[in-house]
Amino acid sequence: MSKDQTQKKDFKFWVDKAVSIGAAVVIVGALFKILHWPFANELLIVGMLTEALIFLIYAYLPSDDHGEVASVGGSATLDSAELIHALNEVKQTIDNTNNNLGAISSSTQSLQNLNSKFDEMGKTLDALNHFYGSLKNVTETMTNSAGEAARTKDQLNALANNLTELNQVYSNMIHAIKGK
Repeated sequence: MSKDQTQKKDFKFWVDKAVSIGAAVVIVGALFKILHWPFANELLIVGMLTEALIFLIYAYLPSDDHGEVASVGGSATLDSAELIHALNEVKQTIDNTNNNLGAISSSTQSLQNLNSKFDEMGKTLDALNHFYGSLKNVTETMTNSAGEAARTKDQLNALANNLTELNQVYSNMIHAIKGK
């Protein structure tokens, strides 16, 4: 193999690696975007610019085989109809992936809404617990007050009985003094 061909293979090897890395950054950026994580926009921008630059480099790479579009497995070649069919399949796969990412994004949004509902329910439960605690205190106070009221009633009855007896004694004393 000539030095020129080796250099072309090395260059293509590194360009292929850059394509993979750029695609990985785009996929990670899409994940960050779907999950609303920080730096999602930046990752998408870096990944997309990397991909665009790589595709520009690909546009100017010289073709190894004149007249052949690409080789598969090192032996078979693709003609333009096969290439168009393969590109259509790639487009369909990308569309399906896009739809799936949209569904995941909707599901993530629904989960976030559900999470906020659970937070609201937790606050409501906290308020109910506080209310029940206050109600328990009021009930205990009323129970204690009822006990004190019963004791007060008993004491008032005893006082009324004592006053009645005293009135009897005074009445008897007054009758005795008057001689009646």
